[in-house]
Amino acid sequence: MLRLAICDDDKKDLTKTANLSREWSRRQNKPDIKLKTFHSPFHLLDDVSGGEVFDFFLLDILMPDMTGITLGEQLCHMLAEPLIVYLSSSKDYYSDAFRLYAFNYVCKPVEKDVLFPIFDRIANHLEQQNSNMFILKTADGIRQIPFHLVVYAELLSHVCHFYLADGRHIKSMYLRSSFNQFLAPFLEQPNFIKTHTSFVVNLNYASSLATNTLSLTTGDVIPVARSFTAKVQQSYISYWLREGEMI
Repeated sequence: MLRLAICDDDKKDLTKTANLSREWSRRQNKPDIKLKTFHSPFHLLDDVSGGEVFDFFLLDILMPDMTGITLGEQLCHMLAEPLIVYLSSSKDYYSDAFRLYAFNYVCKPVEKDVLFPIFDRIANHLEQQNSNMFILKTADGIRQIPFHLVVYAELLSHVCHFYLADGRHIKSMYLRSSFNQFLAPFLEQPNFIKTHTSFVVNLNYASSLATNTLSLTTGDVIPVARSFTAKVQQSYISYWLREGEMI
């Protein structure tokens, strides 16, 4: 199921976009859509700040209280990589929209021959993205953490602390399993290595390796335990040699 938020102050346009979204979902082999419509950007922001989760957003740009561009900026501050499609009767906002990494930009009137292929791409994108998510149970509920955003994880008093590239710090519940078992999905990937009994690091953020430490592009310095030194050195060199071959 895809969770969609549509924000448009024009009731007629909002209804049409919602109906087209439902029509796409009813087509063969398409996922169900759970959608919520908003006439006001502020109501959408209230729901997101209150913890409601949406997979993607359709945002009208020309709204009186807050433009869709400003709304998109607010969502980018609140969420990691929100998936946004902008809707507008004007082409004047292309540069602003794609400055915010818009997934797409649709000129009104919105028609199915334009919207449906975008929805197909979004569904494929989210399916691939969900396979690259770590599902974490926290005190605040279930969280989805993109693997590529995890800079490193640290075990403290049987709680796993995740430090993300967007500045977030997310804590697990009390672990009933071992650190290795809990982080097995990370350790199965070539860019994640264990540097210490309590640290797992994403080599994508590594900047330099010393005898006892691994420095990261975020400014963090991660300890490398003596018993892990040889393996960390081998993994570090192999990973960056492989990355160099791919360039």
